[in-house]
Amino acid sequence: MERKNDDLALRPELTQEEFAARLAGLGEGATVDATIFSDLDRAKVAAARRAWPKLPLATRRQLVAAMNELAEANIEYTFGRVLKLALRDEDPVVRTGAITGLWEDEGEDLLAYLLDEAVRDEDLTVREAAVRALARFSQLVAEEEIDARWHTPLRAALLGFVRERGATELRRRALEALAVYTEDPTVTAEIERAYRSDDEPLRMSAVYAMGRNLDERWLDTILAEMDSDSPGMRYEATKASGEFGDRRAIPQLIERLGDDDREVQLAAIGAIGRIGGTASLNILKRLSSSQDDVVREAAEEAIDEASFVSNPIGVGGLFDRGGQ
Repeated sequence: MERKNDDLALRPELTQEEFAARLAGLGEGATVDATIFSDLDRAKVAAARRAWPKLPLATRRQLVAAMNELAEANIEYTFGRVLKLALRDEDPVVRTGAITGLWEDEGEDLLAYLLDEAVRDEDLTVREAAVRALARFSQLVAEEEIDARWHTPLRAALLGFVRERGATELRRRALEALAVYTEDPTVTAEIERAYRSDDEPLRMSAVYAMGRNLDERWLDTILAEMDSDSPGMRYEATKASGEFGDRRAIPQLIERLGDDDREVQLAAIGAIGRIGGTASLNILKRLSSSQDDVVREAAEEAIDEASFVSNPIGVGGLFDRGGQ
């Protein structure tokens, strides 16, 4: 998700009295103005905490939706403090919207809420929002940007989601997030189990997870699935091959450049860029002269990636296995 600063004019800051009056005016049928909740100070947060449960359900839902839209459109709007109040709203739609709206928050207080409360929420949509948020924190684990004390409870929560029966979307997102726990036999087994299942979407997520897990055992499977009859599976396998950065994928990636599915084509271009090396750069330079505007732009972006990945002696990717 990407926010833009499109120069929307922000409202002047309200005094405490003005803020209280605006809160009091948010009754049934009132016009909803979410901008008053941006960048609240401590006193206004306290006032919002007292007022929020008393607002009509329709108003609370509208406010959370509007906050999310405003924050996405204009980087100057910050609604984190009031969205954290909404995390414990009695309505699951509001709780879901609050979790979604905190998509940039990497704070331990949010992580604690997700692990302590959201993972046990009785509403499936809230749990799905929670696992998407936990995926952000799992990435921080991979980047070693989060305190190690959170690693085990986060892993346990994601494993719980993966094993939740009858909730394919939940299991998929949890498996994808869990994949960052490399050299973990339990995680490896869950990826393997998902790949061997009869559920095609879950199998696709397993291949995506292989690309994040980066265990060399997965590479042959990824290369095989690049020739799948399923466009979705070819797409996931093609992207995963780029994550591995192994040059053995190059011949099949060249084949995927002519794939019937546009998304697979673009994934192949991106994967070639991630692998890097002289051969990749030569392919991408040819594509950058394409008459197809979409292909040309994708190739130009991939050239930047390939140039970054490649080193001075021309070895590309995470593994050097001889060469193109």
